[in-house]
Amino acid sequence: MDARITKEETALLLNLAPSRTARDVEAIRLAALRARDEAIGRALARGVAALYRGIRAALRFLVTYPSRRAVFDQLNAMSDRELADIGLERADLARVFDEDFALAHAARQGDAARAAATAPANATPANSNLSPGVKAAA
Repeated sequence: MDARITKEETALLLNLAPSRTARDVEAIRLAALRARDEAIGRALARGVAALYRGIRAALRFLVTYPSRRAVFDQLNAMSDRELADIGLERADLARVFDEDFALAHAARQGDAARAAATAPANATPANSNLSPGVKAAA
């Protein structure tokens, strides 16, 4: 008989059950892998959503471009006086289609409308060509 022990016999003699520490380490490793996979999934989902929004915005721009260009050309053909009548200046034309500009312009128009509504009846507008004593025909 041979006194040496083979690897297979050694494995049978050793306690093969993992220790509590090894189980804890493995659980932590698996939790870290799951967290990493979830983070990668969320990042991919955000990237795909951003790409979709970008493509949608580009298509919307291309579809609405002809009508926006026509409006811009019409506004650009107006005189400074006509632009002032609708509350615009020539410098505003480049920003007419910006949402921020539209909100700010609407707020200014609302302020002007409130000021006109609260103005005294005998006050004359600053841009009026009438003399203060003459009333405009209604």
